Amino acid sequence: MTPSTSAGMISVMNRVACSLTTIMATLGFALLLPIAPVAAADCSLTASPKSGVPGTEFVFRGKGFTPTTLSLTRGGEPTQTVDVSGPSGSSFKFSLVAGDPDVGKWRAIADGCTDVASIRVTLPPTATATQLAASPTDDTTQLAGLTLLGVLFLGATALFFPRLTRAARSR
Repeated sequence: MTPSTSAGMISVMNRVACSLTTIMATLGFALLLPIAPVAAADCSLTASPKSGVPGTEFVFRGKGFTPTTLSLTRGGEPTQTVDVSGPSGSSFKFSLVAGDPDVGKWRAIADGCTDVASIRVTLPPTATATQLAASPTDDTTQLAGLTLLGVLFLGATALFFPRLTRAARSR
């Protein structure tokens, strides 16, 4: 072996060692990364009814996973987390009754599933005051007043008409 051949071989070995070191470091860092729990790929989360006024019972159902919490968010408000843990199985059912302060659109996410269920708590219908029944008008007074007016008109006509016609004939 000549000195140039051994120098070339050392150079190749250095490159191989450097490449192996890089690969090992990359794998080492990959093992140190936190691994998020894998959500069930074949899961579903639904809510019914989709909309209701305060006092409505909303039922959340899930299939294909067993959650421990249900996270509810409305707009930019902080997330409210509800404990839904129970017997393990492939499905669950959880009910919530909406109150007056819950008006708005809510998103529900259960841990262990990527599905999102949405509900909307609406304002109750506007309360209207019942209209008081109008008391029947007393038509007798109105009828008597119109009759009196008619009699006065006829009397005035009977009194003044002959005088007007006599004055017109005498001219």
